Amino acid sequence: MIQSISSVFSIISGKYDSNPHWDHWPFGPGYGDFWASALKMLFVAAILGAIILFLRFLFGPKGMLRDEELDREAAEMREKDLQDLEQEYKDGKISDIDYKFKKKRILH
Repeated sequence: MIQSISSVFSIISGKYDSNPHWDHWPFGPGYGDFWASALKMLFVAAILGAIILFLRFLFGPKGMLRDEELDREAAEMREKDLQDLEQEYKDGKISDIDYKFKKKRILH
């Protein structure tokens, strides 16, 4: 009986003393030389970059799933800013150079 209990403990301790078997995971056990670690990080960055570009394609400016109300609101705000700028220029509150720079900033 005691021998069987000690053999169970030796089996359990043998399991915990061995290294984890992560050799077949995509990123390995987490140690290696510089290039292996750098390439793993580059791979993850490429995946995240692809996801970001895909979402920008769908929801970015002129995206297929972009809400048209966002573009309409932006155009209305731009028109209001241009009208305010024109009024300030006509009233003489800003110079000609300031007017050109501010107008360029609003339109682009």
